[in-house]
Amino acid sequence: MTRFRNWTLALAGGVSMLAMSGVAAGQSLEETLALAYNSNPTLQAERARLRATDEQRVQAQAGRLPSVSASASISRQHVESESTFVINGQRVPSNSESDATPKNYSISASQAIYQGGRISGSIDQATAVIMAGRETLRATEQTVLVDAVTAFMDVRRDAEVVEIRRNNAEVLAQHLQAARDRFEVGEITRTDVAQAEARLSGAQAQLSAAQSQLSTSRAYYERVTGQPPATLSEPPALPDMPDALADAAEYAYASSPQLLAAQYAEQAARHAIRIARANLRPQVSLNASHSSARDSNFSGDVRDSTVVRGEISVPLFTGGLNRSRVRAALAQEDEARFQVREARRQVTEGVTNAWSAYMASLAVIESSRQAVRANEIALDGVEQEAYVGIRTTLDVLDAEQELLESRLTLVTAERDSYVAGYRLLQAMGAVSASQLGLNVEIYDPAAEDRSESGFPNLDLTPWD
Repeated sequence: MTRFRNWTLALAGGVSMLAMSGVAAGQSLEETLALAYNSNPTLQAERARLRATDEQRVQAQAGRLPSVSASASISRQHVESESTFVINGQRVPSNSESDATPKNYSISASQAIYQGGRISGSIDQATAVIMAGRETLRATEQTVLVDAVTAFMDVRRDAEVVEIRRNNAEVLAQHLQAARDRFEVGEITRTDVAQAEARLSGAQAQLSAAQSQLSTSRAYYERVTGQPPATLSEPPALPDMPDALADAAEYAYASSPQLLAAQYAEQAARHAIRIARANLRPQVSLNASHSSARDSNFSGDVRDSTVVRGEISVPLFTGGLNRSRVRAALAQEDEARFQVREARRQVTEGVTNAWSAYMASLAVIESSRQAVRANEIALDGVEQEAYVGIRTTLDVLDAEQELLESRLTLVTAERDSYVAGYRLLQAMGAVSASQLGLNVEIYDPAAEDRSESGFPNLDLTPWD
């Protein structure tokens, strides 16, 4: 998809230009995303879970290597004996004592020669589980980053709402004072003053509610990033978005972590069938042991033993247990296959909903901007007409309220559009620290996998 080729570079460039422009000296969106990437507990926990999952492949690979164990013992032995001998009809007693220090040493080794495909199946299954875990980690990373974007935009929106409502309260306070002055000279009635007082009281209540909402958004920001928000600067422009819904869906089918995780889970279920079928096949192993005993019966007693033994076991009858396990594994593979289909449908639904929300937000922004312009013109005209007595105080208050509502709608629409853009990218599987060009140390799951980096890649397939 060539139209997506430069979208990540566009976003990274936009963030860098924001940091260099100096237009706003506050905390940037890039800094917010970096905080969330480095400190979010949910993301950190998912990384730890994946490291635990990585050990499954190490454990599966251990089946190809010999198992060696050793034991040793030492004890102190004191023996006293009394016996009677008959010599020439005479009973002759005899007493004896002996001391010994028995020492026993043994070492044994076992090597699997053929396990019916269980070992290779376990390794392949563990690999598929790890790959599914990496996609789950990528999904968690996307969620955390989009949550950080949402928190950033929520704080900015609510701060602007507070400022708009504070300005509105100040304007209404001026209207109330003007109404009182005009009432004193008899130009308007007491009703006009009461209307102005009611509007001011409502504006003050709404200002308090807006301040409470800002505190809530700031708390959510701190939960996502680990730090309270400072003054937040203007966010960079969204990256290039897909031209059509079909393009977004095509990209998602190849990159969605939800769908890829389901596909890897299907692979793991397929390898589980191999493991179950291995129980129907012969098992061949080679065992060797060596033992040594010193002073077991008396001082100077020495016994050494070395045994090498090949073993083969063939399952003849298990009451249907092994074949039942195979049937269960086949059914689980069917389940995983259907889950892949469901995941694909969920991806389609998610991309469609995100695309619709983004398109709708763009339309709301445009209509809101037109409404603000129109209401500004209308308020100016109503104020002039009220000055010459054509309009009432209530008309001015209504025009002021309509302008306030349109400004609030525009602020909310701009926030919704920006967040909707990121949610669309998330549904496509196109949000990550590397794709956003964040100035952080990128977490590499492969570097944490000991089976890849800490051990050689053993190719012992015949010893299965």
